Amino acid sequence: MKKFACSLICLALLNSGSLSAQTGVRFGLKTGFSLATQYGISPAEDIYTVKTSSRKAFAGGIFVYFPITESVGIQQELLYAMKGSGQDVTITTPVNINTVSQYKINYFEMPIVLKYRFVNIKNVGIYGSTGIALSLLIDGNYDITSTIDPGVPPLIVTEKSGDTEGLDTFDYSFVYGAGADFKLLKKDFFFEYRMTVGWNTLQMPNASGADPVPLRNQDYVFSLGMYF
Repeated sequence: MKKFACSLICLALLNSGSLSAQTGVRFGLKTGFSLATQYGISPAEDIYTVKTSSRKAFAGGIFVYFPITESVGIQQELLYAMKGSGQDVTITTPVNINTVSQYKINYFEMPIVLKYRFVNIKNVGIYGSTGIALSLLIDGNYDITSTIDPGVPPLIVTEKSGDTEGLDTFDYSFVYGAGADFKLLKKDFFFEYRMTVGWNTLQMPNASGADPVPLRNQDYVFSLGMYF
């Protein structure tokens, strides 16, 4: 199923090349630094605390830009996006239980965004962008360590690791961003900040015997790109 879906995504992007003869249609590459995290739903009862850390990762790939007017256009992308998070959960009742999880999941991501250039200052154009993204899970892994402290010895520590087989194949996201087009060495570049907020709740692995953790992907990407 993953191979079939991936083939469809690649085919759609390649077929868009037939439109490159149109005036203004441009292809390009982008690469960036990602701060990936995951968020969940606040518990109804304040019986545990959660500390979330980000995964420092990579996001990048290819894109094609279709202009509508001089200021407005649609950009279709095919990216490799590394996501995940660190979760540190402490339960304080009836005994102290601390669970530390590290999730690393990787996707093919296909955002489609509307870009609007609202400021032009000499050779620099400032734009905003918004859209949606479909992500196809490639692979992933996790490491979980649970510590149970009843207040007196013994202290029980359990470890668990594995891959994310069984995790939802697809993820869906909202995309928001802003950036600047500029010229450098007679080439057209852009620098962009983007936030991708998942709306699909993923059932992430948890400690042995515990229910899966409902989390949603969210990442912040700073990228540099070049138009051909």
